[in-house]
Amino acid sequence: MNGDGAETVGGSDDTTGFRVPSVLAQLDSDEQARQRRAVRTIREAIDDDPSRWLPTVPKLRALLGQPSIEFHAEIARCLGDLAAESAADVAPSVDALVSFAADNEHAPATGELLRCLEAVATERPTDVVEHIDTIVAIVDAREGDDRHGLRLLATLSIADPAAAEPAVPVLSDAVAADPETHGTPCLSALGRIARSEATAPSLAFVDEAVALIDHDDDSLRNNAIGCLGDVAHRTPSAVEEACPQVAAALDSENPTTRSNAAVTIARVAAGTDTAVEPAREQLYALLDDDHAHVRANACLALGYGGVTRAADRLERLAADDPNPTVRKRASWAVDRL
Repeated sequence: MNGDGAETVGGSDDTTGFRVPSVLAQLDSDEQARQRRAVRTIREAIDDDPSRWLPTVPKLRALLGQPSIEFHAEIARCLGDLAAESAADVAPSVDALVSFAADNEHAPATGELLRCLEAVATERPTDVVEHIDTIVAIVDAREGDDRHGLRLLATLSIADPAAAEPAVPVLSDAVAADPETHGTPCLSALGRIARSEATAPSLAFVDEAVALIDHDDDSLRNNAIGCLGDVAHRTPSAVEEACPQVAAALDSENPTTRSNAAVTIARVAAGTDTAVEPAREQLYALLDDDHAHVRANACLALGYGGVTRAADRLERLAADDPNPTVRKRASWAVDRL
C-alpha cells in the first residue's frame, strides 16, 4: 500500500519494478493525473535503463502537444534523457519539439527541449539544422542565457557552418555578456562560421575575441585565438590590428596557445604584409620549441612572413626534424623564401 495514497502505475515484473506496457497505457489515459504519474514513473526509472523507455517517445511527444497539460517540463526532461540514449529514436520528433519551443520560448520545458535537440544534433545534425532560423529566434528570445541553446547552435555549426550564419549575433552577444560561461563553445562556433562559405557574416565578435587573448583560462584563451585564426583564414585584414596582442601569446607557457597564436599570425601574414613584424624573434625562437605542432606553425608564419633570416634554420628542420609535419612545413617555407 502506498503511504501517500498515490496510485501504482503498473505491477512489477523485472528489476526495474515497472511494466512498460502499463506505463504506455497510462500515458494514453484521458485523465491528466494518471498521465502525470506515468511521466513521473519514467523519470524515476529512466536512469537505471533508459533504452527500456524508448517506446514511450511517441506518446510523450503527443502529450507535449496538448496545451492543457501542466507538466510539459517533466515530459521534456524525459525526452532529453531519451535523446541522450538514442538520438535516432527521438529524431522523428524534432519538428514537434521545435514547434513547441517556438510557441513557448520562455517556458521551463523549452530549456529541456533545447537540451534534447542538442543531443539529437550531436548524432543526427541534418535532422535539426533545417530548423536553425527558428532555433536562433528561440535562443535570442531567451536572451542568449540558455546554455543548451547556445551549445545546440555550436553543435549545428560543426555539421553545417555556413547554414549556422544566422546564429552569429546570438553567439556574439553570449560571448560579450558572459565569456567565462559561454565563450569556449561560442567562439569555436563563430570561428567555424567565419571560415566557412557563409555569406559575409558579421565580424563584430573579433573585438571580443581579442579581449580574451590573455585570459587566465586555457580553453577560453585558446579558443579566442583559434577563432581569430579562423577569421584570418578568409578575412586576414580583420585580424591584422590584433597581431601585436597575438604575438604576445607566443610567449605563453601553454603549447596550444603558442601553436594557435603562430597559425593565426601565419594566416594574417598570408594576406597582409605587416603581420609578422611584431613577432619575428618569437617565431624564430619557436623553431626550437619542444612541441611539434608549435614548430610546424612557426614554419608557416615565417614562410608567409618572408623572414629570410630563418632560411638556414628552416632547411635544417626540413632535413632533420623528427616530426614529418614539421619537415613538410619547413620545406614549404624554404621554397617560399
